[in-house]
Amino acid sequence: MNTKTLRLRLIALATLLVLIAGTHYALNHNPSFLFWYTNQAFPWLQQIRSDLLNRFSLSIGDYIYLILGLFLLLLLIRLIYFSIRYKSSKEDFWTELLRFFTFPSFIYLLFTLLWGGNYARPALAQNLGLEGIDWDEQKLVQINEKLVERLNEIRNADLSFPDFKVLNHQANTYYHQQLNVPQGTLKVKHTSLGYMLNYLGINGYYNPISGEAQFNRFIPKFMHPFVIAHEMAHQTGVAAEDDANLLAYIICAESQDPAFRYSGYFNLFLYAFNDLKSIDTQSANQVLESLNPFSQNDLEELKVMRLKYKSRFRSVSLYLYDEYLRWHGQKEGIKTYAGVVKWAYYWEKTRQQAAGPATITSIARD
Repeated sequence: MNTKTLRLRLIALATLLVLIAGTHYALNHNPSFLFWYTNQAFPWLQQIRSDLLNRFSLSIGDYIYLILGLFLLLLLIRLIYFSIRYKSSKEDFWTELLRFFTFPSFIYLLFTLLWGGNYARPALAQNLGLEGIDWDEQKLVQINEKLVERLNEIRNADLSFPDFKVLNHQANTYYHQQLNVPQGTLKVKHTSLGYMLNYLGINGYYNPISGEAQFNRFIPKFMHPFVIAHEMAHQTGVAAEDDANLLAYIICAESQDPAFRYSGYFNLFLYAFNDLKSIDTQSANQVLESLNPFSQNDLEELKVMRLKYKSRFRSVSLYLYDEYLRWHGQKEGIKTYAGVVKWAYYWEKTRQQAAGPATITSIARD
């Protein structure tokens, strides 16, 4: 390959890096650009992908990941090969090196344009007008006790959870009612990765390239409504994990379906109880003792499942995802998920003061 071609490849890589940097700068420092992206560009792109791919029950995004992963592996193998033969293949080495960095740069730019730009959104709590400056242990105890009270009211032997198809339709309907999301836009699919998600410690995930939301069907049924609502939150453009948890909690709590309310309260309790246990074991034990036996069995079922699929892959997966979240502005990494507890507490306070269902129309957009 001649010098001119190498120069063109270098220019292409530099252009991609400039576009990435420029896009991130505009999203984080230009309110008008961010408003355009979150209110016009992303919803339009998501709608197109939903209309195209929701007709398939198969997760197209899983196969896109597989193809991209294999292609990147091929580029890495070629780079290693030509690095070994550097003395006799200098031009080939530099060609492969540029190609190796150009490909992921292009994918990252695509990621940012198709969904990643949503990380620049203001926090959901800010859109809701919630303030948490006086958050303390006493309030953490209070929300734990309140959640136990609600779980005890709902959970009994008669509580049943609809199948996946029905839950999908119900969750989409709730988002339509609360956020005016067009009916049929949001859909969560079974992942094609099978039991692998269990070993990775993943309940579900959103594919920013295809716009699809994937779901681990092997988790216990009492987890399903909340996880589905969480992944749908990502489809509406909510990127931060604590925001997605908060929106999922609101959707579940505002539902008239006991299964959704229970799943929302139970999942929030998991975060709230773990937070309390980390700072006051005695108070946490007292809270747990007051929990109904059915919910205690649910806790045990989750514990057994996690022990069954415990592996080194989970540690690696969580570490990489932790770094990914930090890279995209979520300073607490994996712990960001638990940030929902504080904001759910203040949302509940606002809800009580309103003396009726809280309005959350359009909070997913700026």
